[in-house]
Amino acid sequence: MAYGNKVKFHYDVPAYIKKELAEAAKKLNMTATELLSKAIEEEYERIKKEIEAAKGD
Repeated sequence: MAYGNKVKFHYDVPAYIKKELAEAAKKLNMTATELLSKAIEEEYERIKKEIEAAKGD
């Protein structure tokens, strides 16, 4: 489902991952959803840069 410029994914996350994510997010004063979104965005940017670097070679 799309929410503005965001996409909401529906998938099962193992309980131990949810717990780790929630604990890490709490330490960063974020929600688990925000932390997961940030991690996904950072990984996407990293991959885009790798692809661009590979095209330049």
